[in-house]
Amino acid sequence: MFPHDLREHGMSAKAVLGIVPVFWFAGLAIYLYRVNQTMGEAVQQQLMPMILGLGAVSLALGIPLLLKLLRLASGAAAKPKRPKMPAGAAPGSFDADALIARYLEKKAAGEASFEVPDAATPRPTFGRKV
Repeated sequence: MFPHDLREHGMSAKAVLGIVPVFWFAGLAIYLYRVNQTMGEAVQQQLMPMILGLGAVSLALGIPLLLKLLRLASGAAAKPKRPKMPAGAAPGSFDADALIARYLEKKAAGEASFEVPDAATPRPTFGRKV
């Protein structure tokens, strides 16, 4: 749906589409504010709480979007997030076959311990005891 460049810079489809409700509520608040100016005083008193509420909703929805755009502009979102490797491990140094071979050697020498849980141990139960 969106070009790959947006995802490379940390901009997701949620962030792009998140602007729609902000514009919706802000536009509705601006529209009602203009209507409020043309109506009489009785209507002004009734519309003002709704205008303030729509403005607050628009602001509440806009703050996370603004923070996301600031992260994008500062370059913090463009840095790839990689898991930290242990100090002595090089990338791709894990060998599953060697791990299994070490286990089998320990098992043959009697060093590997594998404890079977006791079947007679009571298990916790919930609800009514039968």
